[in-house]
Formats: sequence, structure tokens, C-alpha cells
Amino acid sequence: MSDAPNDAIEQLIAALDSLIDGDQSAEQLILLGQRGIPAVERFLLMSRPKSISLARCRAVRVLGALGAYSSLIRYLHESARPSDATVLFAEDAVRSAAARELMHHESPMTFRVLCDAIKERATSGLVQALSQYRWPESVPLLIDLLEDDLCRDDAKDGLRKVPEAARGYAILLLRGLTELSIRGSNASRRRRATLQLLVEFGISMNEWPDLREFLEDEDRDCLISAATLGLRCASAAELPAIVAALIEASAGMNWAQESEAVELLDKWPAIARQVAREIHARCAERGEKPNWMSPFWRVLHHFLGNEMGEYKHGSS
Repeated sequence: MSDAPNDAIEQLIAALDSLIDGDQSAEQLILLGQRGIPAVERFLLMSRPKSISLARCRAVRVLGALGAYSSLIRYLHESARPSDATVLFAEDAVRSAAARELMHHESPMTFRVLCDAIKERATSGLVQALSQYRWPESVPLLIDLLEDDLCRDDAKDGLRKVPEAARGYAILLLRGLTELSIRGSNASRRRRATLQLLVEFGISMNEWPDLREFLEDEDRDCLISAATLGLRCASAAELPAIVAALIEASAGMNWAQESEAVELLDKWPAIARQVAREIHARCAERGEKPNWMSPFWRVLHHFLGNEMGEYKHGSS
């Protein structure tokens, strides 16, 4: 097979687009060895991307199997972004495939190419390949991707691989000391994911004051994460205020957030019960009647039960 003429190689490349013979053609190109690399590279770099990426993904697999990593690096470095949205989405699969092949070729150059490609347009495969390095230099880029719905989970996984660097940068981010934004609707997901990661990583008592403000966050997920951190790290004197913030914010929670808040408060039953009594007393003074459709009243009832007197569960 290594003696195949150029016409036969071109026929194999043309067949990469076939649903029936495409995989077999890819295997035959791999059997050609180094002789097939120039033609496959030319196909990947020079042919026009299409709305179906199967042939180009197969070409990437051939180049990876032949160890033609310089060809894949060149592709990521030189490929232009298609203007058509459908073709662009299809080409994302090719870029992801190339990045995954490059996971077998770690080097500073590959790292830089992956970073540049992600800045141009992130894909799942690119993020996974970058995360393999476990280099602290990737943390700002991965934190930035927490705003990306398609790459968020992969970015989180990458940050978990460098927990100390990620934790330190997350604290700086939430203190407003980085170039990334955490305010406004365009950054809400980044703020939420960053706080959730800090719940996993943990913080020190000295770092808690920098995060206390998130107990007033309008995003209930952010508030729950902040409360979780506070109940772990704040001084005993602060715990009632943290519990109160969580109970009062429960009015705007969905059912999943309500369950999470109750589960968290159940770890501090004495404080939660006392704070619930105080909040309920203020509601009674204002003449407020329970609305059992509201999570706020259900949370109060969870901790007070029959202590709520006439406001028993189910009354109008």
C-alpha cells in the first residue's frame, strides 16, 4: 500500500466523504504511512469546510494516527472561521477532533496554539486538550469560559485539575481585581460557576470577608454558595446573619434552590430555628399571612412547625 500512486491517494481522500467507504479509506490512508501526509494535510488546510464535517474529522484522525502533529497545529493556527453559522458549527467538531489528537503531543508550542485557538473560538475538545496540561497559566482562560454554555463543564473540569491556582484566581476575580467581569447579565454565569467552584475548593476564614457581599446577590445560586462558604468559615457571631440572609432570600428561590437551602440550614438546626422564630415574629407583627406557595413560608414551617400557631401548614 505504501507504493500507491498519487491518483490512488487522491481517490482515497475523495472517499473520506463517503458514508459507506469513508472509514475504510481513512484506514487505508493510515496504512500509507508518511507518504499520505501531504495530501491529507492539503485536504484539511485547502478544502472548503462544509456543513457536514465527517470527512474533515476523518482527515484529522488520519493525521493524528500518523503523528503529523505539525499539520494539526498548522490547521488550528491558520484555519479561518467560516461565515456561515451551520458550517461554523460543523467546523467546531473538526477543531475539537484536532485538539484531542494533539493531546498525544504535549509541548509549549502546542499549549500556545491551543490557547490562541480557544481565544478565537472555544470548543469542548480544545478546552479538554488545554486542561490536560494542568498549567496555572491556563486558569484565567478557563475562568473566562465559565460564561460559555457549551464549554462550562469542560472548563470546570480543567480548573479542578489546578485547584490551588484556580482558587487563588477565583478570589481575585470575585474581589474585582482581574480583567474579567462578574457583574451584569453577561457575567452572571461566570460569577455563579466561580462561587460554586469555591465551595468545592474551600476558602480560609481570612478570605471570607471578600465574599460576604454575595449574601446579597440577586442570583439565588450565588447567594446559596456564599452562604455555604460563610457557614463553613465565618466566625460564630456571623452565623445568625448568614442564616437570616438565606431564609429571607428563599422567597425568590425555585424548588431546587429551596431544597438546597433547607439541606444547608439543616446542618445548623439550633441557629436556623432561632433565626426563623425571629423572622416569623416580625412577619406576625406586620400582620403577614402565610402563602404556602412561597418557599419562604415553607422554609419557616420546616424549622418552626407547630410553633407557628395559627399559621399551620395548609391554612389560608
